[in-house]
Order: sequence, then structure tokens, then C-alpha cells
Amino acid sequence: MIKDVAAALDIHPFMLSLWRKQVRDGVIVAKGAKLDVKTKAELKRLKELERQYKVLKEEHELLKKAIRFASEQRKRSSSS
Repeated sequence: MIKDVAAALDIHPFMLSLWRKQVRDGVIVAKGAKLDVKTKAELKRLKELERQYKVLKEEHELLKKAIRFASEQRKRSSSS
């Protein structure tokens, strides 16, 4: 289907796929496009969830480092 649409528009299928992804990710927004209230609320919720996910990933990495550090400290103190 992408190949057919791309051929009809006389563009490479890769470009069409890239643009589709950019629209889905919110990188490209059509001028004059009106989003309904439900869609706007869902986008706001999605952005908040993405922010929370980023924070949780950072916290997870810090906890892993803390666990490694504590394990090394225990090994050092028990071998003394």
C-alpha cells in the first residue's frame, strides 16, 4: 500500500514511511489541523507518561549502580 501511494505521489516509499512516522510521533503537524478535545487530552496524557517513564528509567539506573556499589563494599568488608 505504501508503495502504491508513494508511486502515485511520485516519491520514494521510504520518504512516505518517514513522514508517517513523524506524524505519529508528533514531529510533523498539519497546518490548520484541528484536534478534538479527547485527542488533545490523550496527547497531553501521553507526554506526561513519557516524562514519568524517563524519570523512572533514570531512577532504575541509579538503583542498579547503588546495588552494585553496596555489593562491592560488602565483598571488600567481608574479605578483610
